[in-house]
Amino acid sequence: MDIRSQLREMPYHTLAHWLPIIDCNIKFYGAHSQQVPYRWAMPEETHPGFEIILIIHGTQESVIHGYTYTVDEGSILLIPPGFKHTNTCISAEGMTYFSAHFNVDDPVFTLKLMSQRSRIYAAGTGDNMKIKAVLESWMSMINTAEAYSSTDKLLMQARMFELFALLSQAAENTPESTISVDAAHAPAPTAMHYAGAIAEAIKQAFHAQLRSRDDNVSSVKVEQIISSFGISPGYGLQVFRKVFGHSPRAYLSSLKLQEAKVLIEQPDLSLGEIAIKLGYTHLSHFSRQFKRWTGQSPLLYRNQHAENSLNPVAQPPEGNSER
Repeated sequence: MDIRSQLREMPYHTLAHWLPIIDCNIKFYGAHSQQVPYRWAMPEETHPGFEIILIIHGTQESVIHGYTYTVDEGSILLIPPGFKHTNTCISAEGMTYFSAHFNVDDPVFTLKLMSQRSRIYAAGTGDNMKIKAVLESWMSMINTAEAYSSTDKLLMQARMFELFALLSQAAENTPESTISVDAAHAPAPTAMHYAGAIAEAIKQAFHAQLRSRDDNVSSVKVEQIISSFGISPGYGLQVFRKVFGHSPRAYLSSLKLQEAKVLIEQPDLSLGEIAIKLGYTHLSHFSRQFKRWTGQSPLLYRNQHAENSLNPVAQPPEGNSER
């Protein structure tokens, strides 16, 4: 049994003091810094995760769901997943900006940020200076000369969790009167409630499946989970996609991929055992799905992980295979 399953099954002791189990999938889609001329513009687009933009020099005009925002030098703009937006440089001297894209499968955190809709952290404010320090730390890690090492990647992830904490604290301390005016275009509170509840229930059901010691294959029934909240599967699918930008099945797939990688990296577990844990009747079904996710077979992924463990720094940086 893997360590996470063991911890989940430990008995509760009234005299014990526990930190919570943290089991979430983070995605860092990348970041870049760029200098652009006057009237440079990005066409309308949406992203599967959050986008955070720091204006280093100049001024940017952003149109998000039909509302126009002016992002001044030193200010930071946070754009939630699924929000249509355009960005334009409106300063005659041009503009320099830093942009990063990220996501995390923690429904409570995601909905907390999305409840604010898009938001500007104005230059010089307390929240701005704290968040800016993290973004500048990421900027200092940009490396064009050589591959990023395992240590580099872990430091980037450490800064990401620091950013999560700062964004969460800022959201908790924000008066409702300062929430962005594009709220009418964001999901309704009822939709956000059901989407968050469905996501959390899927996650709990998947973890229960992993804890099961039964050799029989079991799977998470998305439609049953949605119906358990007293709503139709069609409505549940609709609100989930509106809030999170993808379907409940895609969310479940991301949980499976995360867990599959963890289990495959444990050499004492056979690939057949892993397939059953993840709800696949046959190893061949799991292998095909894993290859669709990553472009590699489970066996190749396991062998490459073993090689990387012996020589981690020499390996090239990984791509974003978890889309």
